[in-house]
Amino acid sequence: MKTQQQLQLWCTGRTKLYRHYKKKRKRKNDYDADANSSNKADESITATFCVLRKEQVEHQAAVQHIARALKCNQQDIGLAGIKDMQAITYQFCTLRSINIQRAERANHALTGKRIELSRFEEVYDFLLNRGNLIGNRFEVVLRNLKRIERMTSKTENGATVWKERTIPCVASHLDAMVKRVREFGFVNFYGEQRVGDAGHSSRVGVRSYDVGRAMLRQNFAQAIDLIMTGRSYGIYHPGDDEVKAREIWKTSGGNAKATLDAFPKSSSTMVRERDLMKGLVRYGDPLEAIQCVPRNVRMFWIHSYQSYVWNIVATERIKLWGLHAKIGDLYEVSSFEQDGTKSDNINVVEEPDAVSIYQVVLPLPGYNMKYPSNEIGALYNKILENDGVNLNEKCNIHEATAKGSYRKLIQKASNLKWEKVCECTSEGEDPVIDAVQLSFELESGCYATMLLRELMLTTMAREGKISAP
Repeated sequence: MKTQQQLQLWCTGRTKLYRHYKKKRKRKNDYDADANSSNKADESITATFCVLRKEQVEHQAAVQHIARALKCNQQDIGLAGIKDMQAITYQFCTLRSINIQRAERANHALTGKRIELSRFEEVYDFLLNRGNLIGNRFEVVLRNLKRIERMTSKTENGATVWKERTIPCVASHLDAMVKRVREFGFVNFYGEQRVGDAGHSSRVGVRSYDVGRAMLRQNFAQAIDLIMTGRSYGIYHPGDDEVKAREIWKTSGGNAKATLDAFPKSSSTMVRERDLMKGLVRYGDPLEAIQCVPRNVRMFWIHSYQSYVWNIVATERIKLWGLHAKIGDLYEVSSFEQDGTKSDNINVVEEPDAVSIYQVVLPLPGYNMKYPSNEIGALYNKILENDGVNLNEKCNIHEATAKGSYRKLIQKASNLKWEKVCECTSEGEDPVIDAVQLSFELESGCYATMLLRELMLTTMAREGKISAP
């Protein structure tokens, strides 16, 4: 199955804290009812809880726009996670020490920026932070659906050649594909949004993980040069001012002042690059310049490299042993404490038949991590050694250290279903489907694009290799 256009209509975030905030509000009301507790009420943190809607706006740019509209610090804007730029997204948001009237007025300043705040409510002692996200709900429309049909032909010397062509997609095929992913799940790869565009660097340019790798090598000057080089103009089409600024950086030998003077006038363009150039002009030191970039962005580059390594290892793990646990793998066992909190314990597989593939995890490389005791553990060491990266010990430079975690190898979606969004091009028991809406829920950190990749049985670099019917 193939799609020529896919539009992520909306995704919403569910947070761990949201379900508790009304209890906190009740506690605040109880304080108010007790005259002896009035001082405690005054000391509580007041915030506005709302829903943030953005359309094709990058996360950091959205935060900056909101901070300017509210005339507050970016740290006062609480979000549980980062939403995709190429989508219409909704997520919960808290605004520290900002009342509802002030938050409502901010929408006037946000007009035309494809950002909107709505559904305001006053809350107490409740602020969202990274890590509070439980998961996301997605609604995705796939248009111009086609099936891929594989055919064989013989050459003059008798060799077999495989060819592919597209044919109409029928309802039974779509239903079978959805059922397969619903039942078996998908490889829990990190998406392109995290690691960068698929393909060779000569075609796609600099990826996020290239920057992260340079930072982990403590080569901060190279990291800045990579950021200023940017993505390939073959797949990314910037404005003339941006092209000029990047060219001046290159031809001037890294003259930050000259580059900064050539930047686009819009402060929402080249946000990270602008922070870097200001830092270089002010401090002259590459590390201090990188520290001028918001912390979550700096950590994103580090996490991108970790994700890149994870994707490579996951690919090799599937190639070696498929969907079966093997001796030496790591697996997750969840337990619940008396207070209801959940804790996850990581164990080594000793009896493969007793462990489900859905329990198997792979480490996101970092310090103080446990690695598989089989061939996969050795693969981690080989990749990191070849890249000149040492993650075994915590570095005293935050921008050159990586905290690890564990990630499920295979993930399942919840409530995965589909429905047509327009009239079928043919009727009957098995009609041709041209467009479909998928809806599903994923745990925090999982990528809808990877579910779609598995659903459509395709790769990220298949373009141009399939003939029309």
